Amino acid sequence: MSSPLVRLFPAALLVMLLGACERSAEPATPGPSLAATVPAADPAGEVLAASRRFGQLRSFQAHMQMQGPRPLEARMDFVAPDRYRLTTGEGAQTIIGDTFFLQRDGEVRQVPVPPGLLAQWRNPLPPDLAPAQLQVEALGSDRIDGQVARRFRVRHATAAPDGMLYWINAQGLPVRIRRQGQTQGQAFDITVSYARFDDPTLRVDLP
Repeated sequence: MSSPLVRLFPAALLVMLLGACERSAEPATPGPSLAATVPAADPAGEVLAASRRFGQLRSFQAHMQMQGPRPLEARMDFVAPDRYRLTTGEGAQTIIGDTFFLQRDGEVRQVPVPPGLLAQWRNPLPPDLAPAQLQVEALGSDRIDGQVARRFRVRHATAAPDGMLYWINAQGLPVRIRRQGQTQGQAFDITVSYARFDDPTLRVDLP
């Protein structure tokens, strides 16, 4: 991306690059969970099924919170097949297909972006994974935004080498993902929460 984008929208760029952190660290152990449910017979299969189901959604909203040297917060709205709206304290920006509609000083400038730049938002794990490629541990249940969700620790050689926490709701969809690690030698703690699955009122219009 060009330097103006880096200067004007650093939080959005960080959101786009979450998967490119230098090194992840083991997530801190959360506090006591709710009463443990019956362990999943196939935790890896359950996580993969949730990830693939998520990739088929027509719309959703994601909320990212990052704690670290520079705390950041961002929201992303997605509408299939390729419409994204990223909102931070610096305002909202729209990406449709491979075009970034950069809004600045009352004007809109179209900036090309690499194909698939935001594809990681569509699927928290690579879509072609096999269960044998994952190490998944069922950790019981937590309450996420008022709903019970099963919690897992997930490890994958490239997507999550040191593990991430992954919550799945009763509908079999991921509702929260948490990762901790380091980027450029600085520690971070990122939580991404998902909501408004297939909400027909969610729209991403041209600016």
